[in-house]
Parts: sequence; structure tokens; C-alpha cells
Amino acid sequence: MNHLIKPIVPALALLLCCSIQAPAWTIAHGPETARELRKQRAEKKLQSNKRNLERLARDAELPDVDATMLSEYTRMVDYIGDPAREGRVPGSQGIEDAAVFIENEFKAIGLTPAFDLTETAADDTEIVTMFATYRQPMSMGSSLAATTQTLSINGIDLAAGEDFSPIAFSGSTSATGEVVFAGYAIVSGPDAYMSFGPNENLKDKIALCLKYEPMDEHGNSLWKDEGWSHHSRLTYKISALERRGASAVLIVAPDEANDVSAGLLDTIDSTSPPLSMRRNSNGPRFDIPVMSITPETAQMILDADGSGRPLQELIAQANQAGIIENLGDATVSMEVDIERTPTYTDNVGAILQGKGDLADEYIVIGGHYDHVGYGHFGSRGTRGVVHPGADDNASGTSGVILAAKQLSDRYAMLTDDDNARSVLFLLFTAEESGLNGSRFYVEHPIVDIEKHEAMFNMDMIGRLDSDPLQLGGFKSSEALQELAVHHLDDYGLIYDMETSVGDGRSDHASFDAAKVPNMFFFTGLHDQYHTEEDTLELLDMTGGVRIATICAQIAYDAALDSEGFDHRRDRKSSEDEERESGQPKVRIGIIPSDASDGGMFVQRVFDDTSASSAGLLANDRITHWNGEKIESVETWSPVLLEHEPGDVVTLTVVRNGETQEIKMTLKGLE
Repeated sequence: MNHLIKPIVPALALLLCCSIQAPAWTIAHGPETARELRKQRAEKKLQSNKRNLERLARDAELPDVDATMLSEYTRMVDYIGDPAREGRVPGSQGIEDAAVFIENEFKAIGLTPAFDLTETAADDTEIVTMFATYRQPMSMGSSLAATTQTLSINGIDLAAGEDFSPIAFSGSTSATGEVVFAGYAIVSGPDAYMSFGPNENLKDKIALCLKYEPMDEHGNSLWKDEGWSHHSRLTYKISALERRGASAVLIVAPDEANDVSAGLLDTIDSTSPPLSMRRNSNGPRFDIPVMSITPETAQMILDADGSGRPLQELIAQANQAGIIENLGDATVSMEVDIERTPTYTDNVGAILQGKGDLADEYIVIGGHYDHVGYGHFGSRGTRGVVHPGADDNASGTSGVILAAKQLSDRYAMLTDDDNARSVLFLLFTAEESGLNGSRFYVEHPIVDIEKHEAMFNMDMIGRLDSDPLQLGGFKSSEALQELAVHHLDDYGLIYDMETSVGDGRSDHASFDAAKVPNMFFFTGLHDQYHTEEDTLELLDMTGGVRIATICAQIAYDAALDSEGFDHRRDRKSSEDEERESGQPKVRIGIIPSDASDGGMFVQRVFDDTSASSAGLLANDRITHWNGEKIESVETWSPVLLEHEPGDVVTLTVVRNGETQEIKMTLKGLE
């Protein structure tokens, strides 16, 4: 107990009994005078002081945090959550650096590598060494490299990466021809906006088109109040131009566009992370070359035409109506050759060896160490900017390592006569793209999944200062819940036995689907979630240490519990299971995200799933499910609970600007 704080607790408690209620008029209306504004600010300050006092009073009753543990936790979070890690997107150097860091921490603790290492001998025979590596590799799309990229205007060569760069879904081929300006290349937009005539023929032309959609003088969309509508999608534009015979496409982003991603966009030579985790890398690949060019390069094409027209004049015309204009004296030659290499990413795991009769069974303490990189998928902030992911999930990753340190010390005090399960400390990759790392582990465990007695997941544990500890997974096992509540009540943390995001949004869900009892430690969503503002200075390091410590305490007792823990589905009837599980029994096989104009955008389609069998494609937008309108991913998720494997559903899908219906037969989770 902190003796400097304890004497003030009664006074704090008395002060906290007072509450301040704002007059109704300050809620219904904004401040109308300087006096009212000062009063409102004072009330906000008092409310903030009240929350701080509540926190101080609560902390005064909690066990002290070991200074060494706090220093260690802070050191680890600072490294993993540093922007230098590039947001730890799978395939990037940043996530590799984080994986090496985690390995070194496990080595320093003295933990055993969790995975077997398979090597090929000189005679092509495979040699398997058990428990030889901390890495469990898994395939995750492809990385791209442009082995050839050239662009010339009337024989003048331009500089790759400065004047132009290939787009990720460009074809590997060459083209030479005259240029046609195609405006925004939108087939059909609001207010009868059309870029093409009914029989438009661009055969053998190189099409120069604009990114985005018609905009006002401030660079904002004329068709959407915020951001850009689906009409701005590059794949729609390129598809429309290719269908009309264009032999290549050049795309330029207007300087005045109110978007930080203007300039060279979604290109394989940008500072963005490898394209294996970016939306377009798993989307369509076109047969024609496609390049992003700068406005200066576009103006060079116009100057080569001899007309001398400024690019801004053509943009202004395209903002008013569709335009197709031949630039007959400008000849462009371009060549692209893109090499696609399979990308691998790793789960990182280590084992604390158990004792006696229980040593062959496992307790898992895990969390994901990846994040969304530069925000090219999953971002709620600014694309193209590093998303450090300090809370999500440098906080939980560091918590797993800290728990490993604490449990290693406790296991060292066990005798040869004790019985204790082994503990697997497991940091997952590719959680942000659909729990891929944890699902891969569950499908490829180091021992039968039945020997995994319980799983403890720490995901976003860095904001305990503002919210109570949220706990998920309690429904998975009554016995595990009883054990956890005993420790939580004894420790004194304020906690909530449900999470604000449900139980299907993090890696423990993969274990729950395999009937492994589980717990989820979480401190809640916040405004900085999945943005570039999820940074280190906003974390409650002391709170993170407390959560890692209580997790380690619960896991220790779970490891020594000789009776073990039944999963709810092992003791429930099938009817009870269906009613209480809260988990879908079908898997669609997509990475969804909310579409800007309503519905659900398909970021990625996985092989051998309901979605791939039905013919869904990346970049499709699902608007209806069996005739019911889909507003967002959140409104769609509960619909899955109503379905059984084998059900056939009808999807209304918008693809390349055209609406179609697709029948999909739902497959089970296995």
C-alpha cells in the first residue's frame, strides 16, 4: 500500500460524494455568452478533477506495482509501439523487427521454442527438429516488385518513383499509343453524370483519367457530404476504360483534392508496406498496364499535345460533366513487369515447461502483435500514415511477455513433486485482417487442441485509467469464471464481466470455436482506435502491468488445477448451445468493412470458403442479404447467428457499378 496516498482516501471519498450537474440549458444549447462559456469550462474541469480523484482513490486500495515490472513493461511497449515499427503490418520490416524483439525476450527468460523446424537436406529429404524455433510461418498473400517500369512522352523518358509508378493491380505488359483524356472515367453518376457515350471506343488509346470524382472549389466531393462515394474507386474506372478498348491507363490525382493521399497512389514503389495486406493486392488484376502519375507528368502530356491547355482547365470541365478529349499529338510508351512473391508472416511462441502429470497439457497466454501498418486497410484515420498501434496491441503484446517473466519466476519455485501444466506464450500475426494468425494456430497446434486447457487473451489493455477492466469469454466455462472472479475480487480491480465489443472480435474467439475455455482482457475502444493517434503517451502503463499481473495469477492457478475446465459446449445440449453460444455456426470467408455509401465492402475473399465458392470478389459491395438491407458490418454480424451450414442465401452485390444477385451456400466452421 502506498502510505503517501492512503491517509487521503477518506477525504477523497467524502469529496467524491459531491456531484455537479449542469443546468439543462447548457445541454440543450451551446454557450451564448462569455460568462456561460466560462461556467461550462469550469464544470468540465470539475468533472475531470472528479474522475482523477476517483482514480486516485481506487489506486490507493490496490496492491503496489513492482517498479521493475513497470520499467520492463514500459520498455517493451515503447519498442513495439514505436512508429519505427511501421504499424507492424504483416510482410513489413516493422513486424519482423517486432518478432525478433519478442523472440529475444523469450530467449532471455529462458523459454523453450514452441514450434518444430523443418529443413530440407542435400538429398531432398526433410529433417524435422522438434521445439527448435519460436516462429510458426503462414502464407499471407503476395508482395509485389516492379522489375520493369518505364514511361516516356514523345520519346522523353521519365523517372520511376518520382514522375510515375505502377499501380498494384497493373498488368505486366507494354503499350504505346496516343492519349485520350477521360475525365473521371465514371460510367454513370448522380444527376445523369456520364463520362462515356453509348458507343464509346477507346481502342488502342492510352487513357488519362482523374482520381476521385467531381469536386467543388475546396476539393470536396460533389456527391457525398464526407469523403468520396463508391464512384471514385479506381477498379471501377480501370474496368470501364479496359472494356472500351483502352490499351493502358494513367491516373492522376488533382492537387486541389481534399485528401492526404493525393499524388502517387497505391503504388508498389510508395513508402507503404508490402501489398500482401492491402486491399488492392487481392483484388482484380488487369491485363493492361496501369500507372499513377503526378500532375506535373500529366501537364507534360498536355504540353506534348501542342494545345498548351492547363490540366486545371480539363479538371474544371470534368467537374461539370463527362469529357472525352483526344490528345492526338502526345504519344506515350509504357512498360510494366510486376513480380508477385508469396508473403509469409509468423506467429511467435514459446513454452514454459510444466511439471509432473499435467506437463503434457497447456495453458495459452496470447495476444496479437500485428497492426494495420499505414492504414491501407482497417483504418478509421488517415490512409498512408503510420498507425503505431500502441494500445492495439503493443500493450497486450508486452503484457504477454511480462506474464511470461512472472510465471517463469513462480514455476522456478515448483518442486519435482508438483503437477503443473505447461504454458504456451503465443503472439499472433494477422489478427487485424480476420483473426488469421490465431485461427491458423488452432488448425495447426503444437499438440492436439484438446490438450489446450484454457486460453487467456490480452488485446488492448493500455487504457485502464479511463474505464473498468472489461472481461470476455466468461460464458465459455463456469469453473474458469469462478477461478477468475476469486482473483479479481481479491486484487481489487474494478471490472465488467462483459466487453463492449462482444466475444468474437479477438483471438480468443478462435480458441472458443475449438472448445477451449477462454478469457479476454480488454480496456475498451476509444477515439484513437485504428487511427494514427493510437500513440504511446496515451497509455496507462501501470494499468497494463496490473492486468498482466492478474492474468498471470489466474493462469498460474489454472495451470495447477488438477480438475481442469469444461467448455460450455461439452456440457450443454445442442439446443442450449445454439441458444447461448452467441457465435455463428457458419463461416463466410471474407474480410468485410463498412462501405462509405452503405452496405458492406469486401476487402478480401479467402479460398475454399462460402464466399469463394459463390464467386464473391474483392471490391464487391454487399447491399442486401436475403432481401434485407445491410447497413454495416455491425448490423450484418447478428444475421449470421440465424443460419445453419447448408443454408442458401441471396446476396445483392454491386460490382464495377453494376448490381447483381449471387446465391451463396453457407459452409460450417470446420
